[in-house]
Amino acid sequence: MNQYHERNMSTLTCGKYHNSVFSISFVILVVFSLFLVYTTTAQKVLVETGFEEFDLGAAPTDWAVKGSQIVVSDDTVKNGGKSLSILGSNDDNVGVAIETENPIISVEFWAYVKGTGRSFNFRVVTNESVGINDGGVYLNWNDNATRLYDGSAWVPVGEFPFETWKYIRIVADATNSVFDYYVGDDREAVLLADPISGLAFRNAATNPTAQWVSFHVYSTVAQGFVDDLFVYEGADPPSLTPIEPKGKLTTYWGHVKKQSALK
Repeated sequence: MNQYHERNMSTLTCGKYHNSVFSISFVILVVFSLFLVYTTTAQKVLVETGFEEFDLGAAPTDWAVKGSQIVVSDDTVKNGGKSLSILGSNDDNVGVAIETENPIISVEFWAYVKGTGRSFNFRVVTNESVGINDGGVYLNWNDNATRLYDGSAWVPVGEFPFETWKYIRIVADATNSVFDYYVGDDREAVLLADPISGLAFRNAATNPTAQWVSFHVYSTVAQGFVDDLFVYEGADPPSLTPIEPKGKLTTYWGHVKKQSALK
């Protein structure tokens, strides 16, 4: 009887031990998984903003700014109450710093061009100075079309209807100095679309990674507006974070601020 009782107790003790080990291992696995998810997300998203957090009539805070004609506005907006207004001027520029070790970054945003003629330029800059045009993506919207400057001439990329919001996605590869361009009626359509691939940088990249995402005007006569800017590492699109009540994205500043003077 005692031997039976001892065997029973031993079995129960062993079972409790294994259950405890399993429970502890499961908790560790869950915590580790959550840590990995958080770390991956924090490293992957570089900028996420709908410009709601910035003051009207001024350039976004903590961005590198040259000139006074690129400001946060409520004039023409896709979502919420504000957008980035890119007005007609000469050589004005605003740029947000990017800190990443990944040679590939993706940039998404809504764009609207009001008027006719030449509108704003978009750049992914690999130089330390946001004011340097060479060594990255250099796009322009002009007369219902998208163009790129390859270092020697403007090259047609495709149609881009003015006076309507379009969603744009650009995947820039600093290693090969090329980028892919997507455009569509919304993000879902763009993510399902085939890109225009292998488009050339404006000369070869000057650094192995992007340093800035920038909006630039030069001899611009047609106003441009940008909303919901989303920048992240790699070519695989992550999901957007939950939308705020006003339908805007939030800024994900963790490690993207860089103090640098325009040259």
